[in-house]
Amino acid sequence: MDLDHSHAGTIDRPTDGASVLDDAFERMGATDFELPNGFVNHGPMACEALAALGCDDRVAGWARWFVQMVGDGPPSVEPSRVSDFEGLDALGAYGRLPEWLGYFERAVAREGWERVVEVWVPRLVPGMATALFHGVIRTAHAVRAIDTVETDPRRAELARALGYWAARFHPGGDGAEPAVEAAVETESRGAAIVAAADGARHYVAQPTIFNLHGVTGAMAVALLVDHVGPDAAAAAVARLRTEHATLYGGREIPVTAAAADGWDPAWAGQAADSRDAHQVKLVEACRRGWEASGDDAFVAAARRVSR
Repeated sequence: MDLDHSHAGTIDRPTDGASVLDDAFERMGATDFELPNGFVNHGPMACEALAALGCDDRVAGWARWFVQMVGDGPPSVEPSRVSDFEGLDALGAYGRLPEWLGYFERAVAREGWERVVEVWVPRLVPGMATALFHGVIRTAHAVRAIDTVETDPRRAELARALGYWAARFHPGGDGAEPAVEAAVETESRGAAIVAAADGARHYVAQPTIFNLHGVTGAMAVALLVDHVGPDAAAAAVARLRTEHATLYGGREIPVTAAAADGWDPAWAGQAADSRDAHQVKLVEACRRGWEASGDDAFVAAARRVSR
């Protein structure tokens, strides 16, 4: 499959600058990370994906709606022992989430968001499947937002995304490090998109919530690999392949029929109207994957979720 990387990072800019998405992030900043039923709070991710789809006029409504569904979240606090966090002793300690938030707020302010992402994403990659990929997905959406324009609400959202991933961290697989192919180092984003296309075929054949996150999780990795070193990027792709192998249980990848009609621009508006965060995130991820690769699996998956 030929990959056109010139379009892979392209997003639609908010029509009125950063304010629409920033306002949404500020509203979401006071909410909890999980809903009363235990599901993950998808609000910040959905709002950023809507902005990427060019649906800026829907972002504020989505933010207000999500705030009503989610309770108040914990405030950030200064870590009692910073060495616990820098030494990774507090990884997976969800009870210390407020300290994780405080740690990343201070790290981003002190070191800059680029350096924090470069250092911490590789540390957290072994827990890529944490909370059904939502740690890596929320972090990727936050990174794309702050990479577009750096503002205080976007710095805060990045700190919250990393803090949640670290606090919920759980290593995947059997604890062994997956084999890393040296050749992947120069094509990590392309390899992640190929993995996402394979996930899209699984989703079309069996549209479960687990298979859906195989697509959005892989496309999150595609967003992050350009912000870490080549070795770390290759390791992230290797981990992604390991998690996909676990997710799909060795099932053969189905063949996707050619999408004669190509991408339907109406899917973005339909996703925005659906009030389904998973539909929004999948349509956005599939559009990005299709623009980068031309793989019809992304079109088929977007069509499937839009129905």
